[in-house]
Amino acid sequence: MRRLWAFSLVGYLVDNVSAWNHVRSSQLQDALDSSAYTLVAFTLPSHNPSNDLRSEWLALQEAEHDDNIVSFDCQAHAKMCGELDVVSFPSVRLYHRDGRMDRIAMFLHRALRPYFLEADKHTLGPMTLLDDVVFVAHPHPDDWDFSDQFRELAKQYRDRYSFLVSSPIRDTSTLVCYNNVDDVKHIASDVTLVGAFEEFIKTCAEPLIPEMTRRNEAQYTSVSIFCKTKREPTTGKSIVHYFATTDAEKEAYRQEMRPLAKKYAEFLHFTITDATEYPGMLAAVGLGADKKTGLALENPNTGDLFPFLRVGKVTAAAVEGFLDDITSGRLQPGNHGGKRESQQAHDEL
Repeated sequence: MRRLWAFSLVGYLVDNVSAWNHVRSSQLQDALDSSAYTLVAFTLPSHNPSNDLRSEWLALQEAEHDDNIVSFDCQAHAKMCGELDVVSFPSVRLYHRDGRMDRIAMFLHRALRPYFLEADKHTLGPMTLLDDVVFVAHPHPDDWDFSDQFRELAKQYRDRYSFLVSSPIRDTSTLVCYNNVDDVKHIASDVTLVGAFEEFIKTCAEPLIPEMTRRNEAQYTSVSIFCKTKREPTTGKSIVHYFATTDAEKEAYRQEMRPLAKKYAEFLHFTITDATEYPGMLAAVGLGADKKTGLALENPNTGDLFPFLRVGKVTAAAVEGFLDDITSGRLQPGNHGGKRESQQAHDEL
């Protein structure tokens, strides 16, 4: 209900960005790091309408209690806005804890249409591209339970994703999703188990190259470079860590590595770690304490760490060569924070 309240303010926000009590850069970063989502209004002093909205905004902040509804002055903090690639004003964005960001226009498009749309064989193709993440239900005519579950989830998640219903494509009900950001398609093998629908939504919406945070770090690492105790890995896959400090660096890396991440998705997680949030990590993985960017591979099953020490730009071709060196045994682990395995070829990453 509180989110709907927030979204109802959007039209008013775009025309009337009020003189809120703007947060500082450190406070904005804290909000982005600590909240499941953060709604941010970016403005300049020149966009300073009446105070009518101020009371509404303050009431919304009080209702949320989590400091995740904030406003930010881009004239006073131009560097921060530049790092977040905010170039037009007013700008209202929703930042997710996993690194995703939605501009407010996408919410408007979702809010103005039904919580699910119907598509036939002629319209389905174009309609799967109408959002960053689109879920398509192909229900069997007699499977009322599947249809009911899909409609309930469409209502629940309509503020984040788009939902379609189309004709059957198999003898059983089928759920398909399109992650258009990463150009990845998923088909649910079985959604009859309890929680299977929700798990499928989570899997499909997860970025191919997510940003590691305090909330999800247990999923993407297990060694003591992140915590003082050893954890069991949650997926068994090795992790290719990339360290960066700006959004521009992170996005450039995603664009460069996306094809490689798709190619090795069965064996590897490609992730991004903010070197500012984890200042000691580059040294821990063998990249040097004075570094602000770099790449390393971690095998959570053995504790082995392989720092990428090649000179030059971190390109997809260079990283694939680095992976080949690891699997062939030409490159041995740096032994930073983990145990050294026998000096034999690594059949698996």
